[in-house]
Formats: sequence, structure tokens, C-alpha cells
Amino acid sequence: MPSPLTARRVGALARALAGAAPAAQRPPAAALAPVVTKALDRARATWPDLEVDLDGFVAHLGSYAGAADAGVDVARWDAALGALAVEDLYLAFACARGDAAALRAFDREMNRELAAAFDKLRLAPARRDDARQQIWEKLFVGPPRPRILDYSGRGRLRFWFRVTVLRSLLDDVRAEKRSRETPDEDLLLGAASTDPDPELEHLKRVYRHQFNSTFEESVRALRPEDRNVLRSYYAQKMTIDQIAAAFGIHRATAARRVAASREALLKETRRRLSERLSLSSRELDSVFRLIESRLDISVGRLL
Repeated sequence: MPSPLTARRVGALARALAGAAPAAQRPPAAALAPVVTKALDRARATWPDLEVDLDGFVAHLGSYAGAADAGVDVARWDAALGALAVEDLYLAFACARGDAAALRAFDREMNRELAAAFDKLRLAPARRDDARQQIWEKLFVGPPRPRILDYSGRGRLRFWFRVTVLRSLLDDVRAEKRSRETPDEDLLLGAASTDPDPELEHLKRVYRHQFNSTFEESVRALRPEDRNVLRSYYAQKMTIDQIAAAFGIHRATAARRVAASREALLKETRRRLSERLSLSSRELDSVFRLIESRLDISVGRLL
């Protein structure tokens, strides 16, 4: 069990909660102390292993309690907090702050809901790891802020999560459908440059379809963790620091993963092109210089 809160600490938290109301409508901190204690006891008893910034959490709690309209009536403040799923808000807040134990608990608690959403939309098993990582990034990283903070505590977290996941997956399905209906023939090699290389322009005209399809296959052939890293870096424009936070790794490790995933994609693409097309080393090098120069655009659009 977490350590008991001192009277002084509870008083400070009560003042923080009362700060949600206009000054003239705030009940005395001493009167609010039992209300704060009861709410925090519920949360901390449910999740005793989480490290949570209590000041930040109480302020967050006040923003959703609607207790600012309660005036000086402590009973109404108590009722407002009692109507919230404080335990779930506590877990969600800890996840938003990147607490490792909270993220593990969330994963464990919501795994069944996630699987049910995948089954409902008949998502192929091969795509589920990618989809899960995308959802986790939206929930716990952002931008502009972790979406998990949008959970208001009005209703259980698992129900909110179920709706959020289904909406996210449906958005992805619609986007993919639009992409198939309006294919980008210049996904990989782009339009003709203003100062074209005649040889390269010839290769693009003759092999454009093969280049694009081979690149897409190479992306799909990557390990899920490599695709997730490249999606984060190129498609979602996340910084190395944001990727490190999302994956729970050190910044240097995140930088190495981005570089290794990029190298794995280029190596696989080159291998497949070499096997399928009769290109000289010079022609292949020429194509690859262009591929590398457009990698951020190509990966971003594809993922």
C-alpha cells in the first residue's frame, strides 16, 4: 500500500483542488481535506505501485470534476468527485506521464478490449502489431498532447478506450481506401526533375511500377518494430526524444533504432530490385540516390 498522506500534504492538495473554483466560491481547505483523502485513497488503493505526481493529478481531477460549480458546499464537491471513475483517471494520468508500471497495467487491463476491436473490424493478424503501436502512440505521446488525457472519468476507462480504438481503426481503414482509390504513381521516385538525368528519367519511365511495388513490399517485409519506428519518424514526424518516450527507451537507443530500421529498409529494397531487374551497378546506384533523397516522403505516405 502507498504511504499515508500527512495532514499538511492533504491540505496542500485540497487547496489545489479548490483552485478550480473562483476565489469567492472555494470552501476552506480543511473542509475539503476529507474529500481529497477519500478520492486519493480510492485511486492509490487500486494502483498502489504507480508513481504519480499528486499535485498534477489533483489539478487534473479538478478540471474534470465540475466541482467548481459547487461553490462552498463541500457535499457537492464530494458528490462531484464520487461520480468520477477516479481510479481510472489515476491510471490514465500516470500513463500520460510515462510511468512504466502504469503503461504495463494499461496494456494488461485493455488487452481484451483491443483484441475485440481488432476482431470486430476483421483486422488481419499481420497488421495488428502495427495498429497497436499506432494507437499507443496516439494515446500516450501525441502530438499535440497524449490523447489519454482526454479521458474525463465519466464512465469506465475500458469503455472510453473501446470507442477510441474503433474510431482510430475506422479512420485508418477510410484513409487506406482513399489511398487505393487515388494511387500515387510517384510514391518512390517522384516527378521529373527540372534538371533531369536522361538515363535516370528513362529508368523511371520503364520501371516506375516495379520500383514502387518493390519498395512497398520491402516496407511490408520489415519487422513490425522497424515499421513502427519508421512510421513514427517519417510519417508522424516524431523527434528522437518523442520516440524514446513512446517506446520507453533511451534517446541514444531510439536514434540507433531509427538508423538501423532505415538501413534495413534500403538493404531489402536494393536486394529485391537487384533480383528482379537487370540493372547495372551504376544504374542501381543512380536509382538509389534518388530513393534515399525521397525516403521521408515515400515512407511517410506509405505508412
